[in-house]
Amino acid sequence: MTSIETKLKQCEKTLYEYLKEHAKLRGSKPYLITEDETLSYAQAFKTVNALIGQLKGNGIKKGTVVALRATRCPQTVMLAIALGAIGAIIALTDPHNYVRTFISDCGVEISPEYYITNEKTSRDLGARYGWQLLNEDNCVDISFEESEIQLLEQPESRADDPFMIIFTSGSTGKAKAVVLSHKNCIANPVDAMPLFKQDENDRAISLLPLDHVFGFAVAACATFCGHDVMFPEKLDTEYVLRCLDKYKISVVYAVPSFFLGLLSDGAHKKHDLSTLRLGLMAGAPFTAEQLRYIEGELGLQLMPGYGMSECVGVSTMNYGASVEERSTGVGKLYPMTEIKFTDGGEICVRGATLMLGYYNDENATKQAIDEQGFLHTGDLGYIDEKGYLHINGRIKDIIIRNGNNLSAVEIERKIVSLEKVKDACVVGIPDKDDGEVPCALIVASECVDDELLKVLTKIEKPKHVIYARLVPLTSSGKPDKQAVKNLFLK
Repeated sequence: MTSIETKLKQCEKTLYEYLKEHAKLRGSKPYLITEDETLSYAQAFKTVNALIGQLKGNGIKKGTVVALRATRCPQTVMLAIALGAIGAIIALTDPHNYVRTFISDCGVEISPEYYITNEKTSRDLGARYGWQLLNEDNCVDISFEESEIQLLEQPESRADDPFMIIFTSGSTGKAKAVVLSHKNCIANPVDAMPLFKQDENDRAISLLPLDHVFGFAVAACATFCGHDVMFPEKLDTEYVLRCLDKYKISVVYAVPSFFLGLLSDGAHKKHDLSTLRLGLMAGAPFTAEQLRYIEGELGLQLMPGYGMSECVGVSTMNYGASVEERSTGVGKLYPMTEIKFTDGGEICVRGATLMLGYYNDENATKQAIDEQGFLHTGDLGYIDEKGYLHINGRIKDIIIRNGNNLSAVEIERKIVSLEKVKDACVVGIPDKDDGEVPCALIVASECVDDELLKVLTKIEKPKHVIYARLVPLTSSGKPDKQAVKNLFLK
């Protein structure tokens, strides 16, 4: 097992330095793959150097804030690595929106000096071409031609320098702008890859938004390990299954609903998925039955984990853990992470993946990180006798009904345990008699109103139920609890 001292040294390198190492050691090995193009490590390194020359030549330097439209493609990854090497601070924006519109509407006081986008050419969420660098005075086309010129012997950024800004999804409240350092982004694969036995022989697929930490982690882990990543053009079930088969994918990062979606109509049985070995699953609760079902149908091992924008990795399962262990909780703490609990059961963590703070919001940072350097996550949980972390819900997801504290997550888990139920989302809604009551949006094959008391106590039973085809999700794939609340508040 790698020592903590060795891991901390590994965290001192940037993505640019890891790309440079792999380009030298295994330059011809595939790195970034699409349906019509495969870039090797050497080709990508040359392209990144060419981008560095263009970006610096147009005035970008260390500390410059650059808003980047984070389409799910190799070009976004290479632009991020190039900007990071210069020492720029990248504000990753949701590609559903025009980049300037996103920044102006995000609710955070931020004024990028430059914008990099390809929205003029394509609104496609995976658009790869037509990139431009914009500021108040100029609009410059960006070229992705390779360059033999090595402009940087060492990156101009240091491990603890700010690297990127991630805008939280705001599923239960106001969005914030999380500032992550280079070390924060590297520490996650440094801790995780040995636990997953992930190495240069793997091939991952990029299914998650690159403007979220779980999505960007796919590229960061590949760059650290030296393996390749395939970027599918679309995310519909049949197309993704075809890519899993055609490109012999071994590692899939996704939220539980996506894994379940791959199995929804049995189409997976028409494809050869025998190369799948590892599924990294986070972002939403799941049941033991769902985990066993996904593993049985896809033939991989699921590694449930827990993290957030503010602390990229907190805990995960070990690749060698049994099915029973992986069906319970969200794993043991990453080696470089520490934990404590408040008297009320709130999970507080600190470690190498802990954010630098919230952008331009010192007060919010002080509220989130205490004097001991622990992040107060807002999640409730406990560690069992085997050392596995369990999440009971969020402080904001506690529903106080007639003075009784109810966990929305626990109610969701009980509802989903019913055979006819595929998914559920429970929220607390103000009530004139009980103060607050649970209400549930349920995805089921038929009405289960009469069955709810089989799994719920009387006080846990939702006062109101809405049936729907799907639970609304945020752009990061998490249940959009604010959207669900709005349905009951109409």
